Amino acid sequence: MDPPGVRPFGVWLPQDTILRTRRLSEAQIAVEAIRQRHCVLLQLEDAEPAEVQRIVDFVAGAISALDGQVERIRDATALFSPAGVGVSRR
Repeated sequence: MDPPGVRPFGVWLPQDTILRTRRLSEAQIAVEAIRQRHCVLLQLEDAEPAEVQRIVDFVAGAISALDGQVERIRDATALFSPAGVGVSRR
């Protein structure tokens, strides 16, 4: 059986995860999804502004260590993608 995200012949197909997070303690879910090579859309509209910054900083640190990238969509929404996944706005 192939690991998640891996298809026959070694072709990796990106997967998306959407998380609505309010607390820093929930941010580890996003990091684990990124480690499994998922793109993560983090929705933080329900979190306090100070907590939003802490969550984004935590996940951004993890994504940096994993050579991924972050794209801020709105004030309280960010897209995190693992290494090898390009993000473009159109």
